[in-house]
Amino acid sequence: MPRDRTQETRESEDEFDVRHAPLVSGDIVDQSSNDLLPQSGFLGTQGSGEMEVSRSKIFVNSNAPFSTFICGVQGSGKSHTTACFLENAILSSPVLGRAGKPLSALVFSYGEYSSVGSGFSVSEVAFLGSPNSAFPKLTPVRKINVLVSATNPGIRRLYERLPNVTVTAFKLKPWLLDIGTILTFMNVHTDKEGPLYMAQFNNVLREIATECDGRFDYRMLKPKLKACRFDFRQMKFLQMRLNLLESFLDLNNAYPDPQYRPGEITIIDMSCPFVDASTACTLFKLGLQRYLQSQAPGKMVVLDEAHKYMLNVPGAKALNESLLTTIRLQRHYGTRVIVSTQEPTLLTSLIALCSVVIVHRFTSPEWFAALKKHIIIPQEDEKDVIRAIEQLRTGTALVYSSNAVLGRNGDGTLDKGAGRLVVMKMRKRITFDGGQSILCE
Repeated sequence: MPRDRTQETRESEDEFDVRHAPLVSGDIVDQSSNDLLPQSGFLGTQGSGEMEVSRSKIFVNSNAPFSTFICGVQGSGKSHTTACFLENAILSSPVLGRAGKPLSALVFSYGEYSSVGSGFSVSEVAFLGSPNSAFPKLTPVRKINVLVSATNPGIRRLYERLPNVTVTAFKLKPWLLDIGTILTFMNVHTDKEGPLYMAQFNNVLREIATECDGRFDYRMLKPKLKACRFDFRQMKFLQMRLNLLESFLDLNNAYPDPQYRPGEITIIDMSCPFVDASTACTLFKLGLQRYLQSQAPGKMVVLDEAHKYMLNVPGAKALNESLLTTIRLQRHYGTRVIVSTQEPTLLTSLIALCSVVIVHRFTSPEWFAALKKHIIIPQEDEKDVIRAIEQLRTGTALVYSSNAVLGRNGDGTLDKGAGRLVVMKMRKRITFDGGQSILCE
């Protein structure tokens, strides 16, 4: 008998939904060809128990661009979940699922760093290059390149202790700079009235843009500033900020650009006594711009412990705008974005655009209020949801993804994730877990 056109249309729509779903169930993976789902990695099991049947498993569809927001208190499992996403994207291991072409990843990291580094911990992502003794036959990430501030040699020594990790100075080409970046670096608030001499600084930038057809040429900045009549204190402040900027510039073109190769991770860690959160975010924005402009075929951007630097500061606002644009154009850039944070109230605009929201344990009513603006939770269910979040065990989360494909209904239609929260227990890591909580015996 000839096929019904309605059936053909539904199958075509189903294939589109599966191909672009950020999360898919195990039975959907089993039913789909490699052409439809060429790269999918095991993330966890649906439900809080140890269910092993295929239909309870949830896989990440790393072949399609997506964005994920992960939140929870310290020790709830958010860093573990972030690492699982990275393992699925970077490692080509049949243990995890269908091993397609590995992606590259760019990770942002920042934390308070004293002059001696006491109490500081390197980014947990760096441990993806360390093997897990529980899986001796599995190879970890083969190369992790960490870019650090040249003014913080101590952090280099901490990272170099780890296997498969190389450390180099973070350097930018001067032509990557634009006027907006310079204003942020100089702590100029364009929406506020600043000191009179900063108006003069703005005029200098305006002159450069006019002479360079709207572009910015850093080589012209210092000579023009010297021609201005700044007093000693004003010039000292300007020189201090410019010196900080120049410490990250490759003025002699002596540093090659990072190579974002498939199967490798690049971490930009701006933890340094001389770098504040706003400056770190400004540098992250420039690093993101360079990554998106690279020829890497598959990209993943990760904000690790974002609550440490995505604060109410100018640099964070600029980085947030860049991330919003990246997520909106994620298919154009071929990019996956993962934001991991303890504090969801600082990043509500990002939550609204994310295709997956993963909620680990917390107890804050303010956090819940921020999340429910972007997740459909019936008012009569709010108390039950709050109680469920508070009682989540470490490594277990509530997951919301309206485009997830969680199986098929009795009539053969796709079972989508719209309008509901799914309990998920995350799988074990196959690389070394450097973020395990240290407990007293």
